[in-house]
Amino acid sequence: MIRPIFHATVFFGICLIIVGLLYVYKLTASLQLARIFARRLNMSRQDYPWLPPNFTDQLMTEREAHFNMTNIWKMRNITRKYFNPKSHIIYFSDFHVFMQKCDPHTFTLRNSHPRRPRPCNVVHTPIKQYRTCAVVGNGGILLHSSCGAEIDAHEFVIRSNLPPVHDYRRDVGSRTDLTTMNVIRLDQIANALETFNSTLRKDMLARLGQSPGMIFSYSFSFIGSKARYRMQIVDTAIKNNHLSTITAFPSRSFLKSKRLYTELVGKDLNFASTGLNTFALASTFCERISIYGFYPMPTYQNKRVPYHYYDIRPHSGRHDFDEEYAMLRQMDADGVIKHVVGKLWFAFLSATLTLSRGEDRPNFVFFVADDLGIGDVGCFGNDTIRTPNIDSIATKGAKLTQHLAATAVCTPSRAAFLTGRYPIRSGT
Repeated sequence: MIRPIFHATVFFGICLIIVGLLYVYKLTASLQLARIFARRLNMSRQDYPWLPPNFTDQLMTEREAHFNMTNIWKMRNITRKYFNPKSHIIYFSDFHVFMQKCDPHTFTLRNSHPRRPRPCNVVHTPIKQYRTCAVVGNGGILLHSSCGAEIDAHEFVIRSNLPPVHDYRRDVGSRTDLTTMNVIRLDQIANALETFNSTLRKDMLARLGQSPGMIFSYSFSFIGSKARYRMQIVDTAIKNNHLSTITAFPSRSFLKSKRLYTELVGKDLNFASTGLNTFALASTFCERISIYGFYPMPTYQNKRVPYHYYDIRPHSGRHDFDEEYAMLRQMDADGVIKHVVGKLWFAFLSATLTLSRGEDRPNFVFFVADDLGIGDVGCFGNDTIRTPNIDSIATKGAKLTQHLAATAVCTPSRAAFLTGRYPIRSGT
C-alpha cells in the first residue's frame, strides 16, 4: 500500500515541476528570443539589454537605401587589383607550405611554367564573403557614441591593432572577427606574452581570447622579417592556452598599394593608415561596409576628442588623416560606404518601434529614463532599485502600445504603462 502512494506522490511532484517550468517559460518567452539573438552575435545581455530580437534585420533594412551598389562594384573592381584575402590573410599554419611551394613576390607556384604561371593554390584563407561589415577604427570620436550595438549587428567586425573593447563595449561593440596588426603593435603583443609580469601576460591573453574565432593578422612585410618570429610567439601562446584565435599573415605588405588611392579617388597618400588599408582590403570581401572611429580633428561639436578612445595620446602627424577623412566622406556621399561620425544616442532604435509606414497611427517616440548606471540590472519594482519616473507616469494612467524596456517589468502599474494590459509582466 505504501509503494503505490509513494509512486503517486513522486508522479504528482514531477507534474508540478513540469507545470512550473512551462509557466516560467511562458512568462519569459519574450526574453528567450533576445537571449538567442545575443548569443548568435556573441553579445551579453548586460551589454545590450534593450535590444529587440529583430534588431539586426531592421537596422540593415533601414541602412540598405544608403548604399549604391553600382558605385560599390566600381570600387571593388579597383581594390581587387591591389588586395585579395587569399594572398593578404593566409593561415599562419600554411607558412611553411607557402615558402616551399610558392613565390612570395608573385604569389605563383614555383613549379609552374614562367610563361603560364599558376596562382599559389596550396594555401588557404579564413576569410569568406560577407554581406555587411563594420570597419572600426580606434578614434576617440567613439567615446560616448552608443555605437556598440550597431557595430555588433554587422555580419563581420574588423578592428586594427587589438584595442581594448570590453570596458568600452557600449560605444565600440564587443565583437572582433578580424584584427589587423602593424609592426609596432605586434612587437608589443609578443613582448607582453613573453614578459615575467604575470598580470600583463594574463591581460594580453584575455584580450586575444575575448572574441572566439577572431582572426589575428599581420599587415606589413612578413617574409624575411622579424615579424614571422613575433607571430610565432603569439601563435604558440594561443595554442598553449587553448584559445580559438586564428593567426594569419600576408604574402606582401599592405603598403604596396599606394597607387590604389590615386586610382580610387585621384589622390596620393604617402603613408596610408592601417585602418584605411584595412578598409580597402575589406572592400574585396564585404558588400556593404560601415566605418566607425575614423575622425581626425581634435574637437567635435566644441568638445575635445582624444586620439584613441582608450588613452590620452596626442594626435599623430604620421598619417595624412585629413585627406583620409575627406576621402571617406566623399565615399559616404557616393553611397560606397556608410561613414558614422558622432553620437547615435537612441536614434537607431526608431526602426525597432514598429511604426510601420502606411499604417494610420501617431508617430510619437517617447523615452522614459531611470538611469542608475551599473546598478540598473535588476528587476523593476524590487526593494533596492527605484524607478520614480516610470512610477509617476504609470500612476497617472499613461499607456504605451509600443515599448522597449531595459529589464523585466515586474509590477502591475509599470506593466500597464508599457503594454496597456493589467497585470502582465513585460520584458525586452
